[in-house]
Amino acid sequence: MQNLPTTTSTWQRLKNKEISCSEALKLLVDEQGTVNQALLDRDVSCRFLRHFPDKSSLPPAIPLLLWRGCYYLGSPVTLSPEAIANLAERTGSEIKIIPITDKSYRAWFHTQNLNLDRISSVPLVNPITGEQEQEDISETTTLYLSKAADQIDRIKTLLSGALRNRASDIHLEPMPDGLRVRYRIDGVLREITTLPGDLSRRVVVALKVMSKMDISENRRPQDGRIGEKYASGEHGEMGMDMRVSTLPCVNGEKAVIRLLPRQNPFSNIENLGFSKETLPVYKTWLQQPQGMIILTGPTGSGKTSTLYTSLQTVAKEHVNVVTVEDPVEYVLPAITQTQVHEAAGMTFAAGLRAILRQDPDIIMVGEIRDNETAETAVRAALTGHLVFTTLHTNDAVGAIPRLKDIGPDPGLLSDALLGIVAQRLVRRVCLHCAEPYTPSEADLKVLGLGGQQIQPGTWRRGRGCKACFNSGYLGREALVELLDIDDTVREIIYEGTMTHLHRYLGEINFASFRVAAIEKVTTGLTTVEEVLRVVPRSALYSKSSSQDLTAKLRPLRVSETRN
Repeated sequence: MQNLPTTTSTWQRLKNKEISCSEALKLLVDEQGTVNQALLDRDVSCRFLRHFPDKSSLPPAIPLLLWRGCYYLGSPVTLSPEAIANLAERTGSEIKIIPITDKSYRAWFHTQNLNLDRISSVPLVNPITGEQEQEDISETTTLYLSKAADQIDRIKTLLSGALRNRASDIHLEPMPDGLRVRYRIDGVLREITTLPGDLSRRVVVALKVMSKMDISENRRPQDGRIGEKYASGEHGEMGMDMRVSTLPCVNGEKAVIRLLPRQNPFSNIENLGFSKETLPVYKTWLQQPQGMIILTGPTGSGKTSTLYTSLQTVAKEHVNVVTVEDPVEYVLPAITQTQVHEAAGMTFAAGLRAILRQDPDIIMVGEIRDNETAETAVRAALTGHLVFTTLHTNDAVGAIPRLKDIGPDPGLLSDALLGIVAQRLVRRVCLHCAEPYTPSEADLKVLGLGGQQIQPGTWRRGRGCKACFNSGYLGREALVELLDIDDTVREIIYEGTMTHLHRYLGEINFASFRVAAIEKVTTGLTTVEEVLRVVPRSALYSKSSSQDLTAKLRPLRVSETRN
């Protein structure tokens, strides 16, 4: 986006006799029917629209010019003589219609109804058809930013665009040519626009003011929070928390905003992405009176969603559920949540010790980082508490040596563990542009499949459309690896080696990432390319004797896959 200087409207130039009426119309509407929105005059629109208190009675038309008792209106549809006569009668002026594109009218209509003082996640509706439309994020954001009067309006415009398009994060990155704006949508960063250089510093400073940061300090990283309300259509006004982080860099300060809407986004266990084989096993863990359940995966792998959904499943009236988190991302009903504050001495270990004096039934520890937290969590799991926690490891099996390295006694650890879940989020194939295809030899090799295992018509990929920003993907799905701690695994944890464990898991058709990937890909939910984007290639190959891990996977018809 370029910095737009103050532009004299075409109507003003026409009144000043700098151009003729025909020249003015050519400047406003090009040969393709595209309207130059920057050259429209607000006064012309106000004069025309005041004749129509009820805007719903207006046909789709843009007031382009008012000249010598005649309104020149741009319309994307052919207006009937009766409609034109009605407009002339209401305005007391002659009416002339100039053909324009649908896109130009929609852009004008949305800016007329734009409220920059309010953050909104309400999707755009096509004013001609009345149906929800898929916006061009870059064009819409650039257009709306051009209407913003100050930095707060610009920030709210960016927040609204992010909410409308399901973004989880907003990146504001200073570049030599300005402030680059990117949204993270479905786990992938997409470039939206670039704010001009003279606004770059001012926007970041305004964001720091909103986040209650020290605006005089730009040499060190800072963290802050913003609490705002936003319009969400049928749900009315909703609350939203934003975590803001700044980082000094070469061209200034980079800022990242994590969007955390306060409404509960967690539905039920069935929607998390577990397979038909792994879901019953996981539900069995949740029904246990004691033990430890570990979730592993990198940042952004969906661990929080799985944890919170699991907690809501077990948070019944007769149990006391307490968490210690860093930070508390979502506030859950009927659950006591505490925040880590290391400066005040409230660490995970200190919080966990305090929770154990609160008569808990179920405990969630945000992350095990040190020996004291690990020891306390394991002992809590052995003394009548169901404990949920997370680790950062590449896969489920990797959590075992990681815990051993941290320090708990292997004997206690093997008795405490119920199971380990590792997960990644893969993008789903867009339903609007999905089409079947025949996998290549390379695709089959990645998953370790043979040609005879292909079910015709079930492999799908998106060709790209407006709904998915031409990526071929829309929405995300969890890829789950599940390690159930049975008696043999307990024995191996206590006195065996990782080689013994891998050999045993290969014998029992372990629910690995490879099994999950085969199921998701062969049922058309995602693609091999997407699996390779989030799962290390090494995780797709068995570390033990070769087994046919796909024998248990019943090929699903496309109609059976989740939307």
